[in-house]
Amino acid sequence: MPLLEMKGVTVAFPQKKGRPPLVALEGMDLSVEQGELVALVGPSGCGKTTALNVLAGQVPHTQGQVRLAGEPVNGVLPSVGYISQGDTLLPWRTVLDNVALAMELRGVPKVQRRERARELMAKMGLSGFEENYPRELSGGMRKRAAIARVLAVDPAILMMDEPFAPLDALTRQRLQDEILSLWESTGCTILYVTHDLTEAITLADRVLLLSRRPGRVVEDYAIDLPRPRRVMDVKFTPRFVELEKTLWQALQVQLWEEGGIP
Repeated sequence: MPLLEMKGVTVAFPQKKGRPPLVALEGMDLSVEQGELVALVGPSGCGKTTALNVLAGQVPHTQGQVRLAGEPVNGVLPSVGYISQGDTLLPWRTVLDNVALAMELRGVPKVQRRERARELMAKMGLSGFEENYPRELSGGMRKRAAIARVLAVDPAILMMDEPFAPLDALTRQRLQDEILSLWESTGCTILYVTHDLTEAITLADRVLLLSRRPGRVVEDYAIDLPRPRRVMDVKFTPRFVELEKTLWQALQVQLWEEGGIP
């Protein structure tokens, strides 16, 4: 039984002024096994984020079935850690207290949660900024703090929506390696959205390609690069180049079909 599953899922959003509903997903099938690391890629606006939000229980579906371990998903899932595109930090809390927030909501004692938050901030290169406020950090630093906040509670399922997009190349690579280390050490299940094919191939067990809107899975690519992986160890290998070329050609087909320019 898959851990996460969508069967025949359609999502339609109502629009104003009598316009027909906007169909974001239509007849979408998707499954993720326990412990897998799966990436969703596809043309801009194809419904990748909508699919992620439906699986996380944040957006209701119009038709079809959405299940977690065989049980229907009918609301926000406490077992899911969610990293959104924005940093979502609370401006009135220090960075340390922002990182400790999820632990605080789960009743972790103050001393313990602050110690854990400091450890994660050090891993994210944020030592020395514990008592600063989000407005005093760069965009990349705020993003790292937001990622640390989610990782602090060791989620069984981690969902990420373009988590590394605002980061510089060096920080992005370091955090990609950190996510790989987390996944290898904990066995958590990761599902994430990205526009970066290089990132998808580097991290994932499988890459799912979505069609143009309304989105559905049109290709499922097994990434057979050896593990354990580190970003700089795999991205220049012949197999990596072959996989990237295959995915890019398939993405081009979707872009042409929607009238875009590859």
